Amino acid sequence: MDTHEKQKRGFMGVYSSGAPEPDIAAKARKPVSRSWDLRKLKPRREIENSGWGETPGRDLVEARKSVSHVETNVTSVAAFLQVKVLVSDMPGFMQVHAFRCAKRTYDSSEKFSSKHMAYNLKKEFDKVYGPAWHCIVGSSFGSFVTHSTGCFLYFSMEKIYVLVFKTKIQKAED
Repeated sequence: MDTHEKQKRGFMGVYSSGAPEPDIAAKARKPVSRSWDLRKLKPRREIENSGWGETPGRDLVEARKSVSHVETNVTSVAAFLQVKVLVSDMPGFMQVHAFRCAKRTYDSSEKFSSKHMAYNLKKEFDKVYGPAWHCIVGSSFGSFVTHSTGCFLYFSMEKIYVLVFKTKIQKAED
């Protein structure tokens, strides 16, 4: 592989061919252009088949997976627990935690209490993800809330609606 091909792939290095160095003033007069090659990356199969980046005796290891497996996990857990997500701005693992906590509270009580479910969800999220979580549970309510980014979930179980969100913590002024 010649120097130009290595440079196209983002490799920058200095090679000495053993030949005498040309005049420095002549180098300064030459225009320098580099291609950083800002194209879309090749799919994994093309990279594996191209022979680029292969090391003898080693297999290519996928370092990071797509986040679609998280979404699939959330949807499968939601389907299993009979939960319908109405609005979400929350990572998948937190959504699953909220679903399981709500279902556990719903199944454990003989007589359903929306206050008891809201209290349990709030306390669980405060304990695990830090303070300032709020939870509203009911069959008919309206809301207009300001929440922290990535900390809002509105879902339903049967005919019960659950809203969980986190607000920003502000210190009280004296």
